[in-house]
Amino acid sequence: MNLEKLSDRVTQELDAILSADLPAAEREAILDIVRRAMLDSASRTHREMKETAVVCCGPEADLAHKIKEQMDLKNKVLISNLMAMR
Repeated sequence: MNLEKLSDRVTQELDAILSADLPAAEREAILDIVRRAMLDSASRTHREMKETAVVCCGPEADLAHKIKEQMDLKNKVLISNLMAMR
């Protein structure tokens, strides 16, 4: 999932449908809401996948922890990228 491309596409679509006489501050507020929603969605999905990995790999806890560490690392990168798009 490339959130930067998705964010760009959503921004373009919003620009196309938002009224041209909408003040720049309001446009930016709308785009910020969308960015935060994407970040929340990614974080929620990440949290649920971690829980699933731990449950599925119960007897192999070491494997589950390694998967969790990798997911945490990727989540940090994702959050950094989303924050940089602001």
